[in-house]
Amino acid sequence: MADARKKRKQAPKPETEEAWKYLQRALPPELLNAPLIKWNEVAPEFIRYLYKHARGTPWLKQLAFMIAVLTGYARLDRQSIRNRLSSLQARFRLLFPKYKIASFEKWNPNEHVPRYLSDPDILDSFVTRQQFLGRYVSTTNHLMAYLRALPQASRQVYQRWVIPPLPLDLQKIISEGGVMLAEQRQRRKEETDALAPHFARIRGAAHLRWNQLNRLREKYREAVALAQSGKETLPLIFSYEEPSLKQRFVFRLWDRYSFTKAYIDQYDRGTRDKHKRKIGGFSPENNHFFMEYVRAESLTEGTCDPDALLWFGDLFRYNLFGQNPNRGSEEERRRKQDYLRSWGHGEEGSDEAKSPFNTFTSGLLTMSHSQGNYLSHAQNRCKGILFMIEPLFAAATFGLAALDFFTTTGARIGELLQLSLDPDCLYTLEIEGNPRFLVRLIPKGRDKPADYVVGTETLRNLEKVGDLLREHYQIQPGACLPSVPFTTRSGKAHRFPKSRPYLFQYGEQHLPEAAINACMRFLCHGLVFQTADGKVVTLKAHALRHAFATHIHQTEGIPLDIVAVMLHQKNVQVTAYYAAPPWQQVLVIANSLLDKFATHLGSLEEAFVRSPAEMQRQLEEAKVIVGTLATVVGGECTCHAICPISFACTGCVYKVPNPDREDEIIEQEQWAFIRLEQVKRRKLGPEIVKMEALIQRCKTEREEMRLMRAWREDEAYAATITIERRDEGDSSLVEEVS
Repeated sequence: MADARKKRKQAPKPETEEAWKYLQRALPPELLNAPLIKWNEVAPEFIRYLYKHARGTPWLKQLAFMIAVLTGYARLDRQSIRNRLSSLQARFRLLFPKYKIASFEKWNPNEHVPRYLSDPDILDSFVTRQQFLGRYVSTTNHLMAYLRALPQASRQVYQRWVIPPLPLDLQKIISEGGVMLAEQRQRRKEETDALAPHFARIRGAAHLRWNQLNRLREKYREAVALAQSGKETLPLIFSYEEPSLKQRFVFRLWDRYSFTKAYIDQYDRGTRDKHKRKIGGFSPENNHFFMEYVRAESLTEGTCDPDALLWFGDLFRYNLFGQNPNRGSEEERRRKQDYLRSWGHGEEGSDEAKSPFNTFTSGLLTMSHSQGNYLSHAQNRCKGILFMIEPLFAAATFGLAALDFFTTTGARIGELLQLSLDPDCLYTLEIEGNPRFLVRLIPKGRDKPADYVVGTETLRNLEKVGDLLREHYQIQPGACLPSVPFTTRSGKAHRFPKSRPYLFQYGEQHLPEAAINACMRFLCHGLVFQTADGKVVTLKAHALRHAFATHIHQTEGIPLDIVAVMLHQKNVQVTAYYAAPPWQQVLVIANSLLDKFATHLGSLEEAFVRSPAEMQRQLEEAKVIVGTLATVVGGECTCHAICPISFACTGCVYKVPNPDREDEIIEQEQWAFIRLEQVKRRKLGPEIVKMEALIQRCKTEREEMRLMRAWREDEAYAATITIERRDEGDSSLVEEVS
């Protein structure tokens, strides 16, 4: 059966065949037989794109030739080609009618490109205009390189289908790439500043939310078991308490047959007939369970929003999963997009449609087509929120594992997607009798893999993904996960041609980057992070990487060259940009410095002379090799190389805190307070700074331990399911179907 599914996936789509037949008719034979390129290497998605978006346009031949050259000659990855294709197609579609360009021969980049860049009547942003310029120039550079590789006679033949380049001197005059890059860096730094102070909060909230969803899933399964055993009948109303939220949640369990029976008068004759005969969607193989969220009740004196389904009820109320934000009437789409923008998904005043909770993977956040179609129609017939738990739980599990991996390793999303159960990727190293878990991944811009050491908490979260997949695929003990090809939605797919048992897969598909970000956004929806000017920032994998770099350099004091190694970056200047201090920290340090000017004038020179020397001495002493998993105060060290901070382990990013050993940190904190009073009396400036920093690190680490204890205790909480014999909030329906 699995082989049949793979064959179906490999078979060309009918729309691809139709698109290719059209191109064969529309393109000259010389283009279809151009030297040094092979049309069968062009990705089917680009063939379909040309047919759907560029069919009949004056620039069809040029775009088609561009795709073939970038694929077969320049060997660019798919994402790079995709960016160039969509950018050029969109601008050509805008500029040709606006500037009354009747044919491609009339396209003059020397005139039209500068005109576009400064045209006040066009609503494109500065970034969009400069991106088009950059992609236009890079594309024409590849095309000209292709022409130069041809014999002179062939060069004249293919010149007519090449997008003409801009003169180099004109490029320099109109390019403002440096300004655009500075703006992009400033915007990204603002986002990093908004996230960096909340590292512990993000991690803690993600774990607690996974626990909450896991409990709901367990209670749902208990209710299903009661219905399947015949001990209870559908609809089955059940409830359980969620102490972390101080709420009691009430749900109603349905299946297709029981729900349609309860609302039979609202269905058409054909559906009623299928329901009566138990065929089609009501056959045993198509019938499935789902839940209706009825209400929430407060366990305290306070009140709670009856529509608040954990943290994600509003996503259902506004119908924001998958591609739903772009569906419906114009008014409905506008309402959805306005709501998404209020949470930071898109720019205020922008008309760009966003779908931030779209994983492009059936069964992940969204249901299968048939299930989703049934529940969509059923939702119009009842007041409560109808949903299936498995797509949400799967998304939360992937989201938790990804978020934890990003915030403990600083890895890129392309590196996370390489995680597989192959022995050359995941392995255990035993050092001094202690096992250490490592993953071997290929960093961006490298050809060889590098080691990433992961802590015990990260390992637990990756194991949760493994448990999810074993159940999802119904894998027997000892059997392996399916080997799937690297996602074609990634521009890096060509670097990983071999199918592997990737850990981030679902439904026999390797997850795309969009799915990872969507899962993290779902898990952290409702957590508010704002820039200094009040702009809401959303979670993205790369933003977490920037926040990780800022945290370990500015808070933990890891030197830049060590941070570069941890981030697997070659250029330390790039690392400096990643790890630049947040503005809030600049203010704090500036205020602290002013305080020192006012209170320690006598020892100021000593402090500023001795501190660098002391730091240099510490670095020299740190140049000794230490083994991973060395036992340190309050936890275990994961440093797999040179210790970068001379064994000042408290607060070190390499250390995995152990909440069971908090007493060691408390002792160190108490000692630091005593030592701080001593050095203050002696006016030892550097020692004062060191002790104050140590106390702060102790407080930070104790807070991390508190959060870890909280989510572990919450994870151990076993909620009790209560079967409701009468739904006081909707008694008429219960009496009708009981």
